[in-house]
Amino acid sequence: MDKTLRITTPSDFEFAMTRQFDAPRRFVFDAMTKPEYVVRWLGCEQLTMPVCQIDLRVGGAYRFVFRSSDGVEHTLTGTYREVVRPERLAFGETFAMPGFTSDEYLVTSTFVEEGGTTTLTTTIRHPTKEARDGHLDSGIDKGVEPAYDRLAEVVAEMA
Repeated sequence: MDKTLRITTPSDFEFAMTRQFDAPRRFVFDAMTKPEYVVRWLGCEQLTMPVCQIDLRVGGAYRFVFRSSDGVEHTLTGTYREVVRPERLAFGETFAMPGFTSDEYLVTSTFVEEGGTTTLTTTIRHPTKEARDGHLDSGIDKGVEPAYDRLAEVVAEMA
């Protein structure tokens, strides 16, 4: 099983992150959509997540607030556009922190299960190549890789 995070650029506006998890896709899907699981793995280890709101339905919204030890907050918000449990999830997302708010980008996650292993591919589509490159250059791999390691621990406990 390939537990390494792979990041590719399928187009000038997109990048995709792929990793396998040793768990059925319903566990991975639930871990990504239920607040009691999301607070355990999403974000950086140095940040707390005092707000984790999820209304998982087409047109429903989510809001995640991360807080640093000095009180600085970073917020992810968005609206679900497609919810096909446990196969596919698509939503718009905006990132905000003091002095910066991103344009909305589209996040699409697919969950493919084979032999009890789930391959999660999350594709992020930005409105411009510059926005995509800026997101890629932000060090996202350094944040996502340990988060996905924590996600693997969460789904392992669900078995």
